[in-house]
Amino acid sequence: MASPRVAVLSVHTSPLDQPGSGDSGGMNVYIRAVAERLTEHDIEVDLFTRRRGGDLDEIIDIAPGVRVVNVKAGPSAPVPKADLPRYLPEFLGGVLRRARQDGRGYDILHSHYWLSGWVGSSAKEIWGIPLVASFHTLGKVKNYSLARGERPESSARLAGEERVIAGADRILAPTPSEAAQLVGLYRADPDHIRIVPPGVDHTIFFPRQRAAARERLHLSGLRLAVYVGRLQPHKGPDVAVRTLAEAVARDPELTRDLMLAIVGGPSGAGQGAEMTRLMGLASALGVSHRVILFPPLPQSRLADVYAAADVVLVPSRSESFGLVALEAQACGTPVVAASVGGLRFVVSDGRTGFLVEGHDPSDHADRMLRILADPGLAADLGAAAAREALRFTWDATASELAGIYRELTAAQ
Repeated sequence: MASPRVAVLSVHTSPLDQPGSGDSGGMNVYIRAVAERLTEHDIEVDLFTRRRGGDLDEIIDIAPGVRVVNVKAGPSAPVPKADLPRYLPEFLGGVLRRARQDGRGYDILHSHYWLSGWVGSSAKEIWGIPLVASFHTLGKVKNYSLARGERPESSARLAGEERVIAGADRILAPTPSEAAQLVGLYRADPDHIRIVPPGVDHTIFFPRQRAAARERLHLSGLRLAVYVGRLQPHKGPDVAVRTLAEAVARDPELTRDLMLAIVGGPSGAGQGAEMTRLMGLASALGVSHRVILFPPLPQSRLADVYAAADVVLVPSRSESFGLVALEAQACGTPVVAASVGGLRFVVSDGRTGFLVEGHDPSDHADRMLRILADPGLAADLGAAAAREALRFTWDATASELAGIYRELTAAQ
């Protein structure tokens, strides 16, 4: 019997993109990490994404049994996410054409994000095969927690999510909290929901000597707070800057050598504006000389940043899961995170870090100063964080997903 084939749909961002830039983030890490491990379960994967550059090959093999298929849909260049719906029919056509050219169909569709869900729902109707849907963020949840001045998600997205949820054979939620949101906000059938947490690559993210990590980053002799993520208001980089300023004002002696490393790139329309706004905010608060900007980094380099940090700040307005918090904890670094969404699932308050209700910088600074002032507490939090992170692996995620795929194909 031939190996099952899965068509994984990721319209708006490629699994080959650098996380932390543009629209790329934890979803990119998830898709690639799981696909590469599904081959261990004798499952072949084609990852369909929209072609962003004319020089890209249509098909790129990234592992045995795993291909990235770059589909021509709209211009071969970056396109704002809000403009992508007009190109979805063309993307669907490209997926259907690739299946015909291969002369062999797919057994499962797995869509990531609502744009891909539209394509997956249409392909499901044409091919008559099961659809698994992952969302990574939910529009209604995001709209309940907007930053000041942040534009709400469109009615088209909300309607699109509802359509996909109603028609999917299985809906993946990373945490029980998101499973409840799917039922409560979208009227999802609870019998169709499966809770499958993401993982972390423990061969990359593991505890290491802090001084050596700082030396590799040329940051020796400093204390370090870190923010990692896309530079967009919803992720709260402004809260991280304000937290730094609050901590410095409250305890100048303890924070005399404290710096904030911001790792990530701008996202969405007007990408340069957020960077300018953040640095203007730092300057207005008198801490611009304490802020270090890093571009998005490959995972091996990012692990050094986590390990070099005294604390990692995750002040997001909402998080479906919180992969940054998990990666930081895997490196043995305490996290101070907003008590929202999946961060409540990842961070154990008072054990692996601290959860903060709301986004008041003074509250986040309070928890950060506790860690900086008490080396014993910091060591205990970091050790517990590394232990707790071992519960999450990409092997486990892929194994759960393979079981779901086989459950659906057996029912056909």
